[in-house]
Amino acid sequence: MRIDKKVILSWSAVIFWMILIFAFSAQPAVESEKVSMSATSIIFRIIQFITGINADLTSAVDHIVRKSAHAFVFFVLAMLVVNALFKTGVKGFRVFIFAFIITLLYACTDEIHQMFVPGRACRLSDVGIDSLGAVFGLCLIGTANWLSRYIGADFTVIYKLNVLRRPRTNNE
Repeated sequence: MRIDKKVILSWSAVIFWMILIFAFSAQPAVESEKVSMSATSIIFRIIQFITGINADLTSAVDHIVRKSAHAFVFFVLAMLVVNALFKTGVKGFRVFIFAFIITLLYACTDEIHQMFVPGRACRLSDVGIDSLGAVFGLCLIGTANWLSRYIGADFTVIYKLNVLRRPRTNNE
């Protein structure tokens, strides 16, 4: 039995991204807050420069940055899982269903993991935000596949997955 290098590489990317999420989740609250506040500070300065607002909205912006980061990492995870499933041979709409289930289960385990990290907590709302990020990622891939099939647009950025495309027959 020959193992396809593309399958191994695709699943390796999924595992690497899951480890990265785990590492971020393993940071105690104090350390995690320092990282997000650094990003928030930069974003807040940009907002102040553009809008001229001098009010201290740092905590509000920090909350948005933290929740956006949650959504983003699971957005990427869902797209990586779709790619890995497709390379493994899963076809059709099942790719999206399985990718969502895998991503949702990982979001749940991520929140359970955070119960054991100092200052962190398990929040159902974070699972919802993670799932929303995954749905956006799946919608992006689904839309790109639809466009490539029905409009003929070329989306090399997402490897021309064409997971929804049925094989063409000689009659087409």
